[in-house]
Amino acid sequence: MSPRFFPFILLALFLVMQGVFSWGSLAISEELPAQPPSGETITLKIDGWTCASCEKDVHAALMGVSGVQSAEVSYPSGGAIVEVETGQVNPDQLVQALSGASNAFDTYEASVIPNGSLSIEKKESTGFGDFWSSLFN
Repeated sequence: MSPRFFPFILLALFLVMQGVFSWGSLAISEELPAQPPSGETITLKIDGWTCASCEKDVHAALMGVSGVQSAEVSYPSGGAIVEVETGQVNPDQLVQALSGASNAFDTYEASVIPNGSLSIEKKESTGFGDFWSSLFN
């Protein structure tokens, strides 16, 4: 073997080892059990939004409330499912946060509804196909 190929062989070996170790860490992380949320769920019906891009504004407003652990927001479903720390968040705080997030184009109005009455289904987005189908709906 020629000495000039030695650095390339070392580089290839290094890259292979890095790939093997990163795949191993991914496999370990996938085996960890998912922990259920440690808190309570508040479901909100949201009116006043005009498009799916409002989801980002609504999500940011909900996550800005102290004590909110997670928020699943869906324009097609017309609401949000919010996981909060037990006893730390009043539903009125979430409603107030959304009314404060209103802008010149959208005025968000939220109301608390019974848990389980709003289902948010995660849809696989195709991007390009969603754009064309939204033009004709």
